[in-house]
Amino acid sequence: MADPVVKAAVPALVATLQALQTFMANLGTDPAQVPAKLPGALQVFLGTVELQFPQLVTSEVGALQTDINTKVNGWITMLQAIQ
Repeated sequence: MADPVVKAAVPALVATLQALQTFMANLGTDPAQVPAKLPGALQVFLGTVELQFPQLVTSEVGALQTDINTKVNGWITMLQAIQ
């Protein structure tokens, strides 16, 4: 099973890779048009990536809290068994 913290980041990583695909498509295949299309394509790419941050932070914090609580509960159980 994947690490919960890594697993929580998957949707944001997928969205970022899809944004990269869109960026490349927006540039087009004509090298002469790249300078004209680059600013707009870059703005769309960066905006899409930036929109991933709130979701990424929320999912990462949730995964970390769950992971920490699981470990702490395990320690509590272990210590109580020693008593």
